[in-house]
Amino acid sequence: MESLQTFRNWFWSESFWLPANVTWTTFENPPPGEYYPLERHLLLPSLVLGVLLLGVRLVYERCMVVPFAKFMGLRPKKHYAVEKNPTLESLYVTEKFPKQDQVEKLSKKTSLTERQIQRWFRHRRSQDIPGRMKKFRECGWHFLFYSVSFFGGLYILWDKPYFWDTKYFWFNIGRQHVPNDVYWYYMIELSFYWNLVFTLVTDHKRKDFTEMVVHHIVTILLIYFSFACNQIRIGTLVLIIHDSVDFWMAAAKMAIYLKKMKVADSLFVIFLVVWFFTRLYIYPFRIVWSTSVQSLQYATIFPVYWLLNGLLWILQVLHIIWTYMILRMVMEKLTGKDLKDVRSDTETSSGGEDKETNVNGSTASLRKLHVSENGSS
Repeated sequence: MESLQTFRNWFWSESFWLPANVTWTTFENPPPGEYYPLERHLLLPSLVLGVLLLGVRLVYERCMVVPFAKFMGLRPKKHYAVEKNPTLESLYVTEKFPKQDQVEKLSKKTSLTERQIQRWFRHRRSQDIPGRMKKFRECGWHFLFYSVSFFGGLYILWDKPYFWDTKYFWFNIGRQHVPNDVYWYYMIELSFYWNLVFTLVTDHKRKDFTEMVVHHIVTILLIYFSFACNQIRIGTLVLIIHDSVDFWMAAAKMAIYLKKMKVADSLFVIFLVVWFFTRLYIYPFRIVWSTSVQSLQYATIFPVYWLLNGLLWILQVLHIIWTYMILRMVMEKLTGKDLKDVRSDTETSSGGEDKETNVNGSTASLRKLHVSENGSS
C-alpha cells in the first residue's frame, strides 16, 4: 500500500497537473457552494456505471430494438450447424476460402467429399459473419445513447458562457466550479466509453477496428484527465461535438438494414453535412484553435497542457483519416466505380463476407453507406 501511495503521489504531481497557484488542497476545500473536481469522484463510479450500462443495453435491445426490427420485417440470421473438425478448423484459421487443390488434399485426409468440405467452409464462414439483426441491435443502442447525450448535453450547456465563447475556457483556470448537471454529463459520457471498450470483443469487428480502439482510449484519457485537472469546459464541448454526428450515422445504418434506402440516403446526407461542419470546422477552428492559440492569451501554460492538447490533436488526425475514407465512399457512390470501401462493415476476421451476404443482390450498394458508427465518434 505504501508503494501504491508513493506512485500516486508521483503520478498526481501538482507541478504537472495544476497551475502554479492551485494545489490539490484547493480542490479538497473549495469556497462554499462550489465544487472542484476530484479524480477519485469519477474513475471508479464511471467503471461501475459502465458495467451497469451492459445490462441497460441488453434490456433495451431485447425489449425494444429487436421487437421493432421484427415488426419492420427484419429477421434474425439463419444459423447453420457445423460439425467439429480439427483438420478443417486448422486450415480455416489461415484460409477462409480454400483453393481447389487444398480441398482435394483435405478430402484425402478426411472421409468427407469435396462438396461436403466446401459446404463446411461456407457454413463456418457464415458463423463469423454478423447478421443484420446483430448490427441493427448495435446501431439501435448507439442511436439511443448518442441522441440522448447530444440533446441532453445541448440542454445542459446552452446557458453556459463557454458554450458560445471559447475564451471562457481560460477564465479562473484551475478554480472553475463544476455544476451537478455538468458532472453527471461527464460521468455518463465516460461510462459509455467504458461500455464501448467492454463490448469491443462481442460487437462485430470492422476494418477500422484499430482506429476505433485508439479513438476510445484517447477519449477516455481526455475525459478522465481533463476532469482531474479542472479542464471540464473544454471537454464538454469536445463531447457534444462528437455526439452531434454519431446518432445520424446510426440511424442511417438502421435504415439500411431495414432496406429503407431512400431514408438511409437522406440520413446519410445529413450525417455528411454535420460531420464536415463539426469535425472539420468547429472542432479544429474553435476547440483546437482555442487550446493551441487562444489559451496563450489568457492563461499561463503548465505541463498537462501539452498532454491534453496532444490528445486533442490525435483526435483531429483521426477525423482527417475518417474524412478521407468517407470521401472515397462518396466518390464510389457518385461515380459507380468499384473503389475499395475501406470503412466497410465487413469483419476482418471473415475475409470474404461480401461474397456471402448479398441482400437481394444489393450488397455493393449497401456497403457504400456502411460507415462505422463507433469509428465516427
